[in-house]
This record gives sequence, structure tokens and C-alpha cells, in this order.
Amino acid sequence: MPVDVWGFDLERQTTARRFRSMRRKLSAVRGGVFAAVVLLFVLGGSARLRDVVLDLAGPGWIAPILFLAVLFALFALLELPFGYVAGYQWEKAAGMSSQSLAGWMKDLAKSWGLGLVATIATGAGLLWLLATFPTTWWVIAWGLGLGVSAVLGFVAPVLLVPLFYRFRPLEDAALRSRFESLAARAKVPILGVFELRASAKTRRSNAAVMGFGRTRRVVVTDTLLQGFSPEEVETVLAHELAHQKYRDPIRGLLSGSAVSLVVLALVGWVYSATLLSAGIRTLGDMAGLPFLAALFALLAWPLHPLELYASRTREARADRFALDLTRDSANFISAMVKLHDRNLGVANLGRWETWLFYSHPSGRDRVEMARALRPSNA
Repeated sequence: MPVDVWGFDLERQTTARRFRSMRRKLSAVRGGVFAAVVLLFVLGGSARLRDVVLDLAGPGWIAPILFLAVLFALFALLELPFGYVAGYQWEKAAGMSSQSLAGWMKDLAKSWGLGLVATIATGAGLLWLLATFPTTWWVIAWGLGLGVSAVLGFVAPVLLVPLFYRFRPLEDAALRSRFESLAARAKVPILGVFELRASAKTRRSNAAVMGFGRTRRVVVTDTLLQGFSPEEVETVLAHELAHQKYRDPIRGLLSGSAVSLVVLALVGWVYSATLLSAGIRTLGDMAGLPFLAALFALLAWPLHPLELYASRTREARADRFALDLTRDSANFISAMVKLHDRNLGVANLGRWETWLFYSHPSGRDRVEMARALRPSNA
């Protein structure tokens, strides 16, 4: 098996780069389609949809719910062909998906159901804030969003993730004890160690520490347990435990919320100054919701590279912690190589693409870092 100087499989990396190129081209087409549709809404389509909804439902609470449901359905249908090609067809072609089309569609239906509820709740709440607090709606929306994000981080392991994947406590007592000992050495309290049955849907491997407080648990995919040695899994888990050790989920939530606060303040100012020119009658007009969403996306985009940089910094620190905790650079390196090759992750990235698109250091950089530190028992 020919490999490059960092140990990555040349054939798998060629495949990974080809699929990355395909996804980027598809993403560019998708972005153009969505931008065109959003522009049509901003230039009058949203106002016309509002008028149609009001004719059908009349004034009252039903009209905004119907408006939001139509918006969600429209964009979900626009997303469908792109999601099918990239999320199912190409995953099958690459040998990464083990899911049937029926299973994929079942998961899609669940996602649509959750998305519809979230869209109606968020949109209706935002309309109420705009009408009730015309000058401070954005800061109240920010505070509510922060609270909801914290709650979701707490309940996701017990309510949301099980909707798509099956969990079970890790049955291998020796492995469970080993991973619990690792968490104890890292001084990260956990509820338990769970196996996530990912192989029913994907051949990708991963591990995580999910939840906060009483829902915090170590989660390991069965694909990781089957394809990696216990020592390799241990280094991956040590990395994930580092995020909890340094409170990275909370740090990420707070830093992302700080960015959102700045963006929302700008959105509030621009929206108030331009809404009449977009055919929006008042701050609380339901026709303004697509315009608000477009403003948020446009104003947040320039700050995205900074968020990615902060994420890469946290990830690099977690790598160093994993090496310090396990003292095993050899298995850390082999785990990184396997994760990239088996998950079809491009390991050798250019500086600019890393800056613009990636939340983690490249596989090449992670291997070089481990080689330089060399805290190994090998």
C-alpha cells in the first residue's frame, strides 16, 4: 500500500480529494440557486407570499405559521436534490454509506420534522419580539438563542441523537474500564461509556464526549471499535476528553454567541434602515423574515474564518493534551492516519483552504506535531 511521507494512503487521499472537489462544485451551484431564490424573496416575493397567506388565513396567529411552513417546505425541496446527491448517492459511490435509500429518506423525514418545528418556533418568536420590542429585539433574541443552545447541548445525548442512532452501554468490560480510567486520569467526570451503532448507516468512525453535567458521556462508534486498536481509540478519546477538560464546548458556545451578538446588532440596524425599500410594512411583518435571514448570513460570513481559527486552536490544544495524557505518539499518529484515510478526509491542505473551510488542523499538521513532540512509549 503506497503511502506519502506522513503515512497517508495515496489512493485513499486521491479519492478524498476527488470527492472534495465534487462537493465544492455542487456547493457552489447550491449556493447560487439559494442566493437567487432568496433575492427573489427580498425583491418582492416575500411580500406577495405574505399577501396570499393573509388572503387564505386572515389576520391572526395562523397566518405566520402558514407563512413559515411554506417557507420551510420551499427551501427543504430546494435542498433535496443537493442532499440526495452529496449525502446519499456520492456517499454510496465512495463506499462510505451502508444505509438503504429507504433508511436515508426516513432520516430525512425526521430532520424535516425537527426543522419545521424549529422554524415555526423560531420565526414566530422572532416576529413577536420584533413587534413587542422594536428597539431591543435583537439583544433579547440573542439571549434566548444562547439559552436554547445551552439546553440543546444538555439534552442532545438523551433526546436528539437517539432519534437517528442507537446507543447502548459499552459491553466490553475491559474496554469500558480502560476508558473510564482514562477519563479519571484526565479528571473529567463522565456518566458512562456508550457505543453508538453507526455501522447501520455509515462506515465513518468517530468518538465524542457528549452533553453537560449529568448527561456527559463518552460515546464511541462501533466502526471505531471494530477498525482501531484499543490504544488508538484511547488517543482519540483523550483528545475528546481534553475538550471537556478545557471547557471547550462552553468556550465555543460563548465565543460563537459573542460573534452572534455583534452580527445581530448590525442586522438590527440595517434591517430598520432598509425594510421599507424591500416592501416590508413594519418591523413585525412576516414578509421580513427572509430578508432578516439573508442579512444575518451576509454579515456573519466575514467573521466565519475567525471562528474557524478559534476552533483549530482548540483542536490543536486537545491534540497536545491527548499526547501528554497517553504518552503515546505512535498510536496517536496511526489513529489520525486511519481516521483521515477511512473517513475520506483530505490530509494535506493548503493554507488558504484551511483558513476558509476547516475547523480542525490538517491531518498532515497533526502528524507533524505528534512527531515533533514525541511523547511516545514506542
